[in-house]
Amino acid sequence: MTFVSTQGQALEQVERLRILQNQLADFQNQLATGKKTQTFKGLGTDIIASKRSRADFASLDNFINNIDIADRRMKMMGASTAEVQKQARAVLQAIELQTQQGEIEIESIQDLSGKVFDLVVNLLNEQDGDRYLFGGAETRTKPITDSGTMGTYLSTRINGWLNGTITNQEMIDSYRERDGNNLHDTLMGYSAPLAQGEAKKVFVRVDKNAEIDYTILANNEGLRDILAAVGTISKLTESIDEVTLDPNDDPLTTIVPPGATQQERNDNFFGILNDLASMLAESIDKIDTDRFNLSQNIGQIGELKKSYAIEKKALADTIGNVEDADMNEVAVKLNALSVQLEASYRIAGFIRDLSLVNFL
Repeated sequence: MTFVSTQGQALEQVERLRILQNQLADFQNQLATGKKTQTFKGLGTDIIASKRSRADFASLDNFINNIDIADRRMKMMGASTAEVQKQARAVLQAIELQTQQGEIEIESIQDLSGKVFDLVVNLLNEQDGDRYLFGGAETRTKPITDSGTMGTYLSTRINGWLNGTITNQEMIDSYRERDGNNLHDTLMGYSAPLAQGEAKKVFVRVDKNAEIDYTILANNEGLRDILAAVGTISKLTESIDEVTLDPNDDPLTTIVPPGATQQERNDNFFGILNDLASMLAESIDKIDTDRFNLSQNIGQIGELKKSYAIEKKALADTIGNVEDADMNEVAVKLNALSVQLEASYRIAGFIRDLSLVNFL
C-alpha cells in the first residue's frame, strides 16, 4: 500500500504557529505594560540610545537629590545665622538704649546677654538629622560645647580688671584676641577641628565637573566674635553690682568698676561696654557676608535644578520614544495576528486529517 506523507507540511505549520504564538505573546505583553520589550536586548539597534538616556536621567536624579539636600541645609544655616544676628542686635540695642538714657540696669543686661549666649550656642550646633551644619566636613562632631571654661576665663580676667591688675586695653584684648594668652577658640569650647583650623569645607556636587562650597564654620570671625562679646557682657554685668554707688550702698561690699573717683569708674566701665557694643555691631555686619554667599548659592542651585528638570523631561521623551509601544498600533497588530493565528490553526487541522483515502 502506498502512503502520502504530510509530516513535512505539519512540522512546517507547527513552526509557523510557534512564531505566531510568540508574536502574540509579545503584543499582549506590550498591551499590558506599555513597553515594546522587557529586556534591553529586545530594543535592537535602539539599545544604545536607551541606555545612554537612562544613565543621564539617573545622573540628573542624583544631582537634583544633592541639590535638594544642600538647599535644605543652606536654608537652615541661613535661618540660624539670621537669628544669631537678631539676638545680637537685641543685646546691642539694649546697651545703646540704656547708655543714651544715662542709666544702666545691670541685672536686665546680664539676664538678656546670658539667655542670648545660650541661644547662640544652640544655633551654632544646628543639625540636619544627625549632621552638624556649622562644623564643616566634621559633621558628626559638635561644633561648640559650653563646658564653662570660657566663663571661668572671663570671670578671672574681669576680676583682675576690677582689682586693677590688668588695664582696660588688656581687658579688651582678653575677649578680642584669639591667641594663646587670650580668649582662644579652645577656651570658648569649640571642637578640636575648628579650634585647630583643621575642619574641611563642605561642598555639594551639582554637576559632573562642578561643586559648590557652602561652608560656614561656627568659629567664623563674625559668629565667634558675637559669642565672645555676648559672653563677656554677661560675665561683666554678673561681676558688677553697680556702676554708680547709691547713698544706701555699702562701698566695702558693693562691687563697682575700677577707679578712684566716680568719673574714673564710669569711664572705665563704659570704655569696656562701648567696645563690646562696637564688637557686636562689627560682627553683625560680618555675618552679612556669610548670609549673602548662602543666598547666592541657593539661587545658583535653584536655577540648576530648573534646567535639570527640563533636561530630565527631554531624556524621558527620548526613553519613551525608544521603549514605549504605540497602543493603537499594538491593538491593530494584535487583532490581525489573532485572525492569522486562527486561520493557521484551521490549516494545521486540515493537514493533520489529510490522507490518500480521503484524497481518493
